[in-house]
Amino acid sequence: MCGRDTFKATWQDVFAASQPLVLKLPDEPPVPTYNRAPTQRGWSVIADDQDGGVVLPMRWGLLPPWAKDTRLAYSTINARLDGVTTKPAFRSAWRSRRCLVPTSGYYEWQPVAGGKQPWFIHPVDAPVMFFAGLYEARPDGAGGELLTYSIITREADPELADIHDRMPLVLPPETFRDWLHGTPDDAMAIALAAPAPHVEAYPVDRAVGNVRNDRPDLIAPVQLPAA
Repeated sequence: MCGRDTFKATWQDVFAASQPLVLKLPDEPPVPTYNRAPTQRGWSVIADDQDGGVVLPMRWGLLPPWAKDTRLAYSTINARLDGVTTKPAFRSAWRSRRCLVPTSGYYEWQPVAGGKQPWFIHPVDAPVMFFAGLYEARPDGAGGELLTYSIITREADPELADIHDRMPLVLPPETFRDWLHGTPDDAMAIALAAPAPHVEAYPVDRAVGNVRNDRPDLIAPVQLPAA
């Protein structure tokens, strides 16, 4: 699964990493976050009315239109790839509301003696990568619109499986247009053929477990005690 991530890229970084997709960016610069948690605001790329994408603020934790209790968002932060076509919370979004979630890396917790050890997993050769996601829109109760998203997950690659058995689905930029604008069958073919992302994983301080902590040193590597 993916339950925390970071975003410290610039819009220039996002634009460059999204090519050849034509991307419309917000006017406001992004605020770095080093410990983004469910129900907090993130950014997602959705299809525009042409063949490109537009970056919009969204809240993490998908809320389908029929959900009466917003607490559902805590159980829809991730969508398993093998359930997106059938699960009631996701199947409608899968058909027509797929998105991309730009991120600088994510945290995963490995069970160890005495608790869980957090690891930071981030792209090696770029400041940003893109998770495959789904989104929904609903009234926000104040005359506006609330956009919410979920990150699609799949089985972990072998080099990450010792940390956790699942990982976010990361897509390469040449698939972005068809992921956003294509058919559900196109999207599933893209998801199943997605190559392993070029990422690095290293242990970080357990302070990241507290959602109130949000500072750059959270992504600094730490030395694990000798076994």
